Amino acid sequence: MSPLLNTLLGVLLIPLFVATWRTSLAGLSCQGFLMAWVAYRLNPDLGTVGDWVTLGDLVLLRGLAAPIALYRVLRSQNAPRRNDVISPNLLSWTIALGVVLLAFNFSESLVPEHGERRTLVAVAAAGVLLGFLVLSTQSGPFSQMVGVLRIENAIALFELSGAHEHGTLAIQLGQVAVVAVTIALYRWYLEMLGASTVAQPDSPVEGPTL
Repeated sequence: MSPLLNTLLGVLLIPLFVATWRTSLAGLSCQGFLMAWVAYRLNPDLGTVGDWVTLGDLVLLRGLAAPIALYRVLRSQNAPRRNDVISPNLLSWTIALGVVLLAFNFSESLVPEHGERRTLVAVAAAGVLLGFLVLSTQSGPFSQMVGVLRIENAIALFELSGAHEHGTLAIQLGQVAVVAVTIALYRWYLEMLGASTVAQPDSPVEGPTL
């Protein structure tokens, strides 16, 4: 599974360096599909309804619904192609890579045994920290939405790293409903903002730039 997790880590990083909103949405979509693949690899039997609910959440909601919903709004508003989810400078890129190293060090203390579970925890931790990095460096509405969706995906990946100790079906359905409502609210909010403010590059923060 390591190549799959390495690919997922690459999907988390590439949209931070390729500053377009289409790349960000493609990254979110790939995260959903790759996490579904991880879930299937961890539990290929799919013996319960909860397993299918998890796959549906990852593929249909996170992999398809969220990116497509936001894409349609941005395209209809002719949003500018460029959108920086982190500040486009060497300092931000260095912090992003440092966050990944920090996540792997964190996973070593959390999961003492070498193996795929440690790597899975490391990638999930990197996803959470990179999501917070996006939230802390950008104030644009679209960038903030991308940051939150990144964190939600990383939390879902953390749940997959457990020993398949999922909650009851009602709790899973409730979590899926929360994700669906969140996506609908984001789409509505982007429509309300209009083309003048959506996906605009954020004003640079005063301070040293490397």
